[in-house]
Formats: sequence, C-alpha cells, structure tokens
Amino acid sequence: MIVYGQAKLYTPELDSINQSYRAGGVSLDSTDAINVGQQNLRSAGGFGETIELNLSKQIASSPSLFTYLNYRRKANIVFTGLPHLGFQYAFGSYGNQATKAEFHQFYRPQTHLHVNLHRVTSNGALRSSDFTLSDVNVQFFHQKKRYATHLDAYYGSYNYGENRGIESDSLLPILPIEFIPVQGIGAAEIRKVDVNWQNYYRLLGDSLLGQGLKFQSRYELTGRVYEEQDFQGLNYENIYIDTFNTRDQHQTASVKNGGGYYFSSNYFQFDATLNHRLWRYQNLGQFRDTNEVFVQSNLWVKLGDFQLRNTFYLNTVGALGELANLANASVDVADKFHVSGRLLFENRLPIPHQRFYAGNNVQWQLNTLNAQQILNIGGQAAYGDSNKVIAQVDWTNVTNGLYFINNIWRQDTLGLLSVGAMTLKGELHVGSFHFYPSATVRFNTTNFAFQPNFSTRNRIVYKTKLFKTKRLIFALGADVGYDTEYNHFTYNNLTGTLDPNSSVFLTPSMMRVNAFTAFQISQFRFFIRAENVDYFWNPETNRIDTNFPIMPFFIRIGLSWDFFN
Repeated sequence: MIVYGQAKLYTPELDSINQSYRAGGVSLDSTDAINVGQQNLRSAGGFGETIELNLSKQIASSPSLFTYLNYRRKANIVFTGLPHLGFQYAFGSYGNQATKAEFHQFYRPQTHLHVNLHRVTSNGALRSSDFTLSDVNVQFFHQKKRYATHLDAYYGSYNYGENRGIESDSLLPILPIEFIPVQGIGAAEIRKVDVNWQNYYRLLGDSLLGQGLKFQSRYELTGRVYEEQDFQGLNYENIYIDTFNTRDQHQTASVKNGGGYYFSSNYFQFDATLNHRLWRYQNLGQFRDTNEVFVQSNLWVKLGDFQLRNTFYLNTVGALGELANLANASVDVADKFHVSGRLLFENRLPIPHQRFYAGNNVQWQLNTLNAQQILNIGGQAAYGDSNKVIAQVDWTNVTNGLYFINNIWRQDTLGLLSVGAMTLKGELHVGSFHFYPSATVRFNTTNFAFQPNFSTRNRIVYKTKLFKTKRLIFALGADVGYDTEYNHFTYNNLTGTLDPNSSVFLTPSMMRVNAFTAFQISQFRFFIRAENVDYFWNPETNRIDTNFPIMPFFIRIGLSWDFFN
C-alpha cells in the first residue's frame, strides 16, 4: 500500500538533459544492455529477470512473489530545453523484438509532458512460450498561479504462452531447444491500470512559501486470465470445474479519493490527506467489495546537501492496522562522495486475490486475515566522478510471510525470513579501455536459501574514435560473470507466483558470458550483442527452475536514435 512519492510534492526536482543525451541515459559501452533485461525460459521470459539474483528487493515490493506485479516501465522525469524523442529498437533470435520510445516536452517551465512506451515480443525459445509485454506511461505537470496538478497514467498489457517446462532433458544435447516437448499448453493475459491525479490549491502565500488544500484521486486495476486446454495427464491434484479445459480469472479494481492540507517552502514541504478507498474483487462471476478509510502523508526536507523524503500510510477502517512508512535520505558528504539510504516498514494484509479464489485446479479462502511485517533497509555510498567506487547494501526481513506452498497460502511454515545482499562495484577508465567490475555477496536465513551466495559481473570495453573526422565511435566488449549454486523457486503457472519448494532443486554454479560491439554517429547508435555465450560449455541440462533449463545462445541486433526539436 505504500505510495512512492516524488522528490518534492508538486514541483519535482529534475535532472537535465541536452543534445548529448542518448536514449536510455547510458554511454555507448552500455547501450546493448538496456531496454530488454536478461530473459530466461520461465513464462514471459521471466519478465527480463531471474528473481533469485535480486531477491531482497523483490520480496520487499512483492512478498508473495507474484511475477507479474513488479514489472512496470515508467517515464523518467527530466528537464529538456527542446522537445526530445528517444527511440530504441532491437530484434533477435526466436522472433524477439523490443521497442522503446520516450518523449519529453516543456511547454513552459511549469507545464511539461513525459511519455514512455515499452513493448517486448517474442515467439519464445520453448513451445507455448511466446509473449507480448506492453507498458505505456504518461505524466503531465502543470502549475499556474494558485493551482498545480500532476497526472500519472499507466497501462500494462501482458499476453504470454504458458507451459510447465520440458518433459525431459534427454533430447537437449541432440535437438534445438525449440523442438523439445513441453508439459501442458496454456496462456495468460494480464491487465494493469494505474491512474493517479493530484491537485494543489494554494490559499495563502506564494510559490516560494505557501499552504493550501490538496485533493487526490486514484484508480487501479489488476486482472489475470489463465487458460489451459487438454491438461489430462499433468497430474493435477484437484479438478473442480472442468475436466478438459481451464479458464481461471480474477480482477481487482480500486478507486481512491482524498483531500487534506499541504505546506510548501524551498526547504520543507508536507501534505496530509484523509482518503476513502473502495475496492471490488471479481472471480469467475463472484464479487466481493470493501470500503476503507486511510491517512496518507508526504514529507520533503532539504538542508544544504542533505535531503529527506518520507511517505506514510495508515488504514483506520476496512483494513485496520495496515500501515507503511518509506523514508529516503541522501547527502553529499564531500566532493565526489555521495551517500543515500532507504528504510521501509509495512504491516500488510493479504491482497484481495489472496483472500478468496476459485479456480479449476486450485481454490482457497482465508478465514483469518493476518498481516505480514516487511522491513527493508537499503543504502549506497559512491565516491568518484568518471572513475568511481560504489558500495551497496539491501536487506529485507519478512515476518508471517504469506507464500503459496502445496497449493495453499501458508503463513505458518517459514516464520521469520531474512534475505540480503552487499555489492561492491565501480568504473575505471584507462585511455580507450573501460572496466565495470561488480561483486555481490548474499546472506539469508536457512529457511529461505533461494539465492546464490556469491555473484560477480564484469564488463570490459575497448572504445575509440575512428577515421580522421573522429565522428564514428566504435566499442567492443564482453561481460564475464559467475554465480555460485543456489536453490531455486518453482514457477506456478496456475497462480503466476514463484513458490518455495519443500524439496531442494538446485541451479548449479555457472559462468555467464555475453559479448557485443557497438557504433555511434552523432545521435544514431547501432549494436550487435551475443547473449549467453556460456551456453556452449555450460551443460544444457542445467536448470533455473524445476523443469526449465538455462537460456540458449541468443543474438540481438539493435539501434537507437535521438531527435531534438
């Protein structure tokens, strides 16, 4: 329920871009690594991420590990003197395509528009693993005299094939992976909507020091449809509705409205609102709804080089006792030395979908709603300018965690779980050579050992300018990494969750290798990327999930182009 606020209330602090900016905000030696992520063979390409490698942050935002809830691509809010359109496109093996377009325009200093469109499609490396993931986000800011408004509208549409993994790995050394038989043929459809509208009316003071009324409205919707045909022989424990075909469906819609008071100055901003929420949950023609009342506040403080941002939420009716508080702080300790930290605490009740559900093969009803307690601590210390060293830590504790175990939601199995990671990384530029080393050490309680103890990722790049004009920039590089062995989750196609296993399923230690080359002429970039080169020596039968092997070798070709004015 936490609402991640802006740096300031209605006049957000903005990074500036100029005509040297390139789509994605990265240099040429990183342009191949953005926009898509690192896909795997789980459904929807794992949404571009192996969650076990980023577990602390994942369970902080989605403790029950719904794979489709955390994936969201939104617009960056940046200042530009000229209208800017950044376009990125890449295509590759197995019909994989990725498109991203970002647009920024300032009509006047207090009126600006930011749009982000992101779309990834693929035929899939396995049978019944095609996917189309689309995200659209529009943000509009306007401020004039005594009135300010911010509209943030997001829509996500995900359609993807589902399967339960390969039947056997005996054919993997012989046949291409796309010819390997899979278990089950299904499909999932996800829809997500989030429209947030905030309005400020100044009653006293001016734009430098003022106070007044704040009104906000928000509409949210999340829905999932899962279909599967001819699933006989898959050994489902229960069949409740149809013995031949499955069509499971659920949707939660929510409307929030609230109002309150705000105060604003150059160094201190604060707002507090009293809000009403009506949510309605629909599952195969059955409806449940609840009215809630909650208090929400945002705080922003700036003292010299120190900044503090805090967002608070407390439910008083409908989900009594549910609360969340997120604090972010940052400070420039010295020249080239920046420190930032984050503290999140939530007392979170199960979401409506976890309280009641009727599906063809799984059904549940929680008779008692017990809150989960989530504590997340994160921080970063960075020293340097172009050459830099960065130390990061992220640690999450979950008490009374709600997880889908043996086809039922359980809170009495794992007890307290703790997951964390410490990362040391940097940048080193020596002439035409550029190094980006990174090493991560992870720690966890024994009841939640679903991450490698150690990982390293190291990018080595040679970059130079060619010909007499020096306008053509050339880069050649490679990623060399390593992950120690770890227990992995089991993807559950019926619920779209990653579930803790009662048995041990191991992903072995493996090297990770990618290679790329890239070119740039003015505002145009082009790259060729070879992903998963390690597939040529890592055993094809290695698994990243119970029935999902490692991702095969992959070629990706892409370009980006930036247009100003």
